[in-house]
Amino acid sequence: MNRMVRNCLHAGAVLLLAVSLRAGQADQADRAEKQRHAQQPVQQQKDQPQKEKDKAAVATALGGRRVDQAAAERGRKIFVPTCGFCHGNDAHGKSGPDLVRSALVLHDNKGDTIGPVIRNGRPDRGMPAFASFSPEQISDISAFLHSRAADVSNRFAYKIGDLITGDPRKGAEFFNGTGHCETCHSPSGDLAHVATKYEPVELQRRMLYPAPNLIDLYLGKPVKPPAPIKVTVHLPSGQEVSGTLDHIDEFSVSLHDSSGWYHSFSRENLKVDVQDPRAAHQALLPKYTDDDMHNVLAYLETLK
Repeated sequence: MNRMVRNCLHAGAVLLLAVSLRAGQADQADRAEKQRHAQQPVQQQKDQPQKEKDKAAVATALGGRRVDQAAAERGRKIFVPTCGFCHGNDAHGKSGPDLVRSALVLHDNKGDTIGPVIRNGRPDRGMPAFASFSPEQISDISAFLHSRAADVSNRFAYKIGDLITGDPRKGAEFFNGTGHCETCHSPSGDLAHVATKYEPVELQRRMLYPAPNLIDLYLGKPVKPPAPIKVTVHLPSGQEVSGTLDHIDEFSVSLHDSSGWYHSFSRENLKVDVQDPRAAHQALLPKYTDDDMHNVLAYLETLK
């Protein structure tokens, strides 16, 4: 009996210890989970400044320093009536120097380098002093000049003006005449509503260089792959091998046929026919006049 009691007590103690350990582990896990959730906002707050720095670094890499646009606009309103007569309203210079590419301006930070020049002037070069300008006004002028420099250097922010300056009637004449565009394209077929699909600048690019836009590729935008170049090789035996062109030069030609097999030939005693859908566009490039390009684009803009 005593042995049975001792065994029961021992078993109970073991069971109690196991339950206690499991409870302790659960409490520990619960405390760890609560601590993790409690620390998460703090970690997010710690990470946020770094994310902002990363965004600033990307913006700087693409377009230089960030510009306070409100300050730049205030600075423009001061600069144009006061300085524009000599430096030009766009700061590119007239009788005075170009400030957009000025090293003094490029190294300026809120007026620390251009401020003394503005206040003291340069009498030996004909620039009067503007001693009454406040530090805030000079800082705003600095922001305006930096915004002008950013507009020039940042190609991603470049704004293209009105391209539609040609005569659509003359463009249609070129399309159906000298350019022989109608042999591959049709205003009621592949070019139907083309002007509603693309902005004028993209339509002009596609007209001159019908290939994927490299900027779109760089930015990861979906692009339609170019039509493959086809080739037919006529062998001395009379056999013909056709497929998608892989490589061609003065000495050899290679292709993949419709089954995927690779073929390579020496061009000696061969006749090679290349069907490049972009060849006609490339042949027109040295023949286009400025008027031709503007007129054809004006005609394409009527296809809406």
